[in-house]
Amino acid sequence: MQQKVKYALAVLLMAMTSYGQTSIKVMTYNLLHYPEVIENIDRKDDLRYVLSDYNPDILMVCELETAAGADEIINYCLQTPDNRYAAASFTPNHSGSYPLQQMLYFNTQKFELIAETYLRTYVRDINHYTLKLLTQTPDTIDVYIAHLKASGGTTNENERLDMVNVMTNDLQNIPASHYVIFGGDFNLYNSDEPAYQEIIDNTNAIVLKDPINLLGNWHNNYDIRSYVTQSTHTDYSQDYVSGGLDDRFDFLILSENLFNNSHLHYVNNSYKSYGNNGNCFNRAINSSDCSGTAYDTTLRNHLYTMSDHLPVVLTLESNQTLHIKEGISNLHCHIIGSNVVREQLRIFTDILSNTKVTIYNNLGQAVINNENYQNEEYINVSSLKNGLYWIQVSYPNSVKTLKFVKTD
Repeated sequence: MQQKVKYALAVLLMAMTSYGQTSIKVMTYNLLHYPEVIENIDRKDDLRYVLSDYNPDILMVCELETAAGADEIINYCLQTPDNRYAAASFTPNHSGSYPLQQMLYFNTQKFELIAETYLRTYVRDINHYTLKLLTQTPDTIDVYIAHLKASGGTTNENERLDMVNVMTNDLQNIPASHYVIFGGDFNLYNSDEPAYQEIIDNTNAIVLKDPINLLGNWHNNYDIRSYVTQSTHTDYSQDYVSGGLDDRFDFLILSENLFNNSHLHYVNNSYKSYGNNGNCFNRAINSSDCSGTAYDTTLRNHLYTMSDHLPVVLTLESNQTLHIKEGISNLHCHIIGSNVVREQLRIFTDILSNTKVTIYNNLGQAVINNENYQNEEYINVSSLKNGLYWIQVSYPNSVKTLKFVKTD
């Protein structure tokens, strides 16, 4: 009997441990001028298939052309019966003359978006988003998405370095307790490039690491065949880059604190070039030679049509359970009047009292806390600097996020 009791307790502890973990699936994907029709193909069904096959909790995209394309992703490609996904705000590129932009999508059952901004470079913006993980003790993740300057040569390498310097300088503004994900299409040809060396420089304000620590040549190198991401095509096309899979251009880089703690951490060996079975070097991703048990023919056909890049994915894991359960974020609230505010702000909620209101700046820092907000009560914001702010309105089991602009 005593042995049976011990066995039952062991099973119970295993179940509790499993329940106490939260898995976070991350994907970065160059969408190739989305939603442009390429070779007479409307690619939204291909993108929908790829995303539903992986089900990312954090989706980072490059080469998004329009607000309509951004809306199509959230309203169709990421549409689920429980409407679990939300999007950041799409804004045109503020840097240079390139029309392409980056964007973030996220699972609202696991995250709240509490801040978003962009960093200017003279090529393309680097977009910066701050997510709060909805666990008992919320963790904060700063997500940077970049599409670095393309092509080889010293001039382009230096432009990539200049862009990365903008990002690593911004790390000085991030609290040391935050976690960081830096991803996108980096267009790097080898680990000796100055931009990559700057990314992993251990003197940065927040130290970043490459999860697979893959050093050496990343162009036309058979030894790294499992991690190459471009190109999914071999035949020449005016729209898709051709040449077969022989470049590691797409990256997910993580802050060092995601490797040295059990609270929130990178899951070993979860970093993948999604769709790459490891036998597709210099071939098209839909080639019969590229078949395997990890990624089937149907997925690889959709990846072939969707883009000339493959996504990169990885998994993070928290040892905490989610604090907010599915289907309970039904609090109704809105800003009374204009969301351009000078001195005072009022919020209507259908919970008349005991509502918590927290205002965050664009760095994700809480600047005003009201633990017991009364419906339509005035909040004095006159001391805040001009700019965009995020309001998190919460009541037990319900959370909503609003935005307002502080001006003089």
